[in-house]
Amino acid sequence: MATTHDPIRQTVAARVEARGLSLSAASCAIGRNPAYLQQYLTRRSPRRLGEDERLRLAMLLDVDERELGAREPWSPPAVTEADLPY
Repeated sequence: MATTHDPIRQTVAARVEARGLSLSAASCAIGRNPAYLQQYLTRRSPRRLGEDERLRLAMLLDVDERELGAREPWSPPAVTEADLPY
């Protein structure tokens, strides 16, 4: 598999290999064409995994989606009693 300095691509390559899968099999398992992950890793196309592909790949590789580029979810700031106007 290709070596890269991109931590997301490194995670994908390492986890696919650790699972004993080929890139082709993993691509098909997430509903894409057989060359999808190979192109993602070596040609860097697409630049980022789409939401659906990222979710399916995270499930297939048993990793947190954030390791594959998902952003932290937004949440409102915590409100304490000291913040309340009364």
